[in-house]
Amino acid sequence: MKPTSGSQSASSPSLNATPATLTAEVLTAHLEDPETLERLYRHDPGAFGALIDEAIRSKPESPVLRVWSARLHYQEPHQPVDWPRKVLLAAAIILAAGTVLRLPIIWLSDEWFLPRFAPLLVTLALATYFWFDRPHRRQLLVGLGATIAVGTYVWNLPGTTDSTIMALLHVPILCWVFIGWVFTGDALRDVGRQIDFLRFNGELLMLASLVALGGMVFSAVTIALFSLLAADAGEIYVRNVGAFGIVAVPVAGTLLYDVVFRQRPRIASILARIFAPLFLVMVVGFLLIAFLGGQNPFTDRSLLISLNGLLLVVLGISVYAVVERREGSPVGVEDYVNLALIGATLLIDVIALAAIISRLASFGWSPNRVVVLGANLTIMMHLAWMLWTYVGIIRGRKSFGEMRRAVAGYLPAYGLWALVAAVVVPVIFRFN
Repeated sequence: MKPTSGSQSASSPSLNATPATLTAEVLTAHLEDPETLERLYRHDPGAFGALIDEAIRSKPESPVLRVWSARLHYQEPHQPVDWPRKVLLAAAIILAAGTVLRLPIIWLSDEWFLPRFAPLLVTLALATYFWFDRPHRRQLLVGLGATIAVGTYVWNLPGTTDSTIMALLHVPILCWVFIGWVFTGDALRDVGRQIDFLRFNGELLMLASLVALGGMVFSAVTIALFSLLAADAGEIYVRNVGAFGIVAVPVAGTLLYDVVFRQRPRIASILARIFAPLFLVMVVGFLLIAFLGGQNPFTDRSLLISLNGLLLVVLGISVYAVVERREGSPVGVEDYVNLALIGATLLIDVIALAAIISRLASFGWSPNRVVVLGANLTIMMHLAWMLWTYVGIIRGRKSFGEMRRAVAGYLPAYGLWALVAAVVVPVIFRFN
């Protein structure tokens, strides 16, 4: 029978038990009260899970405790990986995309061709890898159409004007949005899948860096050996193998992420949590030394560029520092460090934004200044949302589920701004 407040004695566990008084006896006393058990779980999931194990030892015959134990400790069954198929798929993608990237360089300048088409071909390579796991006809048709449209657009971009450079810098972000769509499949708006895509990006950066490091060592040894036979061996190697390496590094990193680590590595998030306090100290120290030393981003263009570069790096660290934060864990020092880092990043953004507005007022409008202004505004709104949510978490008014929505739900805004910077801004300035 469900216990009521009138039937409880002074010594019985309270219905209004808080995490501070949560014990195994409280759980076993409310086995027939699912609403109370659910409320206690939501108060402190970590403590609840630990106490379930203790409670089930005292009442192993309880089906309620067994259900809760299965729910909290469930592990996905081991799925065998088709290694040969995955490796052959990755190899075929590298050979095909690398060939397409290499052949035009025979008659076209690589300085002209690679910035325009390398991001597009790398995108197609990664999208193809994920598409073979989850074939989707609409994604295939949209991908082919987008490839033709983007390829035609970048082919016709004139020379190396400011508008062209800004467009070429933002086309890879549009490609990144397409990879996200293929990665998430039909769950494009699902926050969990969006967070998985963010994790993939961080892990790919780490794993691709390791692959690239190994590739550089291999290339250095190969060039050194063949230079004994031919003086121009290095030039021949770089020109013919380099294009395949551009594609091989991200595809091989994705293969490691998917097959070796089974999409469960946490290298990026662990490193972000380790480096978050270090970056906080570095950012505060940099700002203090720069401004106390008389440096002024309002007049020093190099300092403004450095601030924007620092902004992007610290934004990434901030995002990955909170992505793996456990739901329900008590607020601790790590949270205050993350909050301070987000606040410091927002301060950098505000300073950079004020500096670019000052330059607009002094020197007028240009493609570079408009794009930097838009990027800073886009990032500032994201940081403000994250900061507001984190303050709510510290004060106990918001959950980390809301923080994940603040982190991942804003991603389409970056894609939208990239579209504006890559297409609209060049058109407005007539591709000058």
